[in-house]
Amino acid sequence: MRKYKKTTVGIALLLVLFLASYLYPLYGPMDFNKRILVSDEEGNVLGRAPFPPSIEHIMGTDRNGQDMHLLMLYGAKYTLVTALVVALLRVLFGGVMGVFLSLYAPYLKKYFKDFFVIFRYIPTIFLGIVLMLPVHGSFESPMSSVVTYQILMLVFLGFPSVTIFASEITDELVRTSFVKSSYLMGASRFHIIRRHLMPYFRSYGVLFTFQQLLSALQITMHLGIFSFFLGGQTIGGTFGYEEPPKAASLTNEWAGLIGQNFHDFMRAPWMIFAPILGFFVVILIVNMMRKELEEQMNGTLVQKKKKKEANISSPIQPEKHLFEFVKKEQQPHGFSEVVGKGSRKTFLNRKGLIWGIVVIFICVVTIYEPGGKAKIPEAASANKKSASTKPVVSTSPLAQETSTPVKQEPHAVGEEIKLTDSTLTVTRVDKSKGTPEEKPKAGNEFYIITVELKNTGKEKVRFAPHFFNVVDSKGNMYMQPFLMIDIDTTLSSGELDPGTSVTGTLAYELPISGQFQLEYVPYQQVNGPIINLQ
Repeated sequence: MRKYKKTTVGIALLLVLFLASYLYPLYGPMDFNKRILVSDEEGNVLGRAPFPPSIEHIMGTDRNGQDMHLLMLYGAKYTLVTALVVALLRVLFGGVMGVFLSLYAPYLKKYFKDFFVIFRYIPTIFLGIVLMLPVHGSFESPMSSVVTYQILMLVFLGFPSVTIFASEITDELVRTSFVKSSYLMGASRFHIIRRHLMPYFRSYGVLFTFQQLLSALQITMHLGIFSFFLGGQTIGGTFGYEEPPKAASLTNEWAGLIGQNFHDFMRAPWMIFAPILGFFVVILIVNMMRKELEEQMNGTLVQKKKKKEANISSPIQPEKHLFEFVKKEQQPHGFSEVVGKGSRKTFLNRKGLIWGIVVIFICVVTIYEPGGKAKIPEAASANKKSASTKPVVSTSPLAQETSTPVKQEPHAVGEEIKLTDSTLTVTRVDKSKGTPEEKPKAGNEFYIITVELKNTGKEKVRFAPHFFNVVDSKGNMYMQPFLMIDIDTTLSSGELDPGTSVTGTLAYELPISGQFQLEYVPYQQVNGPIINLQ
């Protein structure tokens, strides 16, 4: 295996990543260290998810407060296994079909190429979208049937190219002298395949498996951007609720993490860059292994080695008219040592830098322990025993940055709140027991909150009901459900022109006994004003 150093190291790294992902349920939190709000010792909200990368969350969190590092670690097994299975099936079925066309049905080869020639002119991602439509958009489909169909379609996308490649390789081998001699001596086709072609197929099969592995990773990443997730979909969106519901990956595979967070790229780009970085590292590892195998098969490494040995064994003899010779005592001290060290450094910079980055990434993803258990400042040590019921005190840079200016003091109903380019006023808060057609659950009641937004700036201001959230004294957040009680006055979505205003209502179903605050988070901002609803 010394001839395949890169391949050995690459397989070891991918195996470590797979095992860390496969064994995640045994050691990792299944809520992925979910943290929606960051509060101080007094329960004042300092920030809300998504949080940027920090010491506690090395890759940041998503909009639901889940650690992106843990989500990637959990979903790595689905990404790697799916790509590997697709690559193996492509090579297996395509190889068998290519040999069959060359040895048993050569008259069908022309028709096969003519039929699948369209694959060269139509983008693969377009064909993938069309083929994946039957299992797209359904939140109720069984996972096993969805996965089976998706794998078959991914295999089908690469099947023609593998078949044509295997057929061409078989034709070249059949034209060799030793195969022709076997034919003349009466060897059967099966004997030709088993004795003469199979040794070559094993080498080409391994090489082409790596090539198809790269292709499978690429197509799954592209499909994920269009919300075609491996394993199916589940209802996602903000804290699991959004109307209409957004699709989220059921398995948290890397392509799904890209697709489900794609709409939040401007607000939280780390949610996209984290899985893209994972794809980049895995593709880099596989591509290095593929390149090494190609060099070994083409004899490039052997030629380089022989050329290097020849240069060492027969050095060029210098001539006086080409060089100026310096006496030994005039030679700068340590000159040869410096040159030797410099050459070694250049070698390390070329060969070791990329592999060093890859190893560091794999170690960070698999070994790093995220800061889900944040250290509590000394001032809050007395409240440690109630950490299970109160919001966790965060020492992340976001909390420090947010808390530096001024603690957010809650505003009152009827108070006009001045923002950067607009004003917000909660004009009234009504409570209702419901109507005969729509009643709250036992122990709950409806809160109907009337808000007014004014655009005081020079540009348009976006507004929408999901910019508002209700938070209780324990830090629990309540999303706005779809209710009919305020259907005639409910706040709509849109843009406010400069100098205009809009008034509407927000309806929530909340417990009867509780202290609640309304939080307003404007578009592309992390936090905003808080209004007491009592």
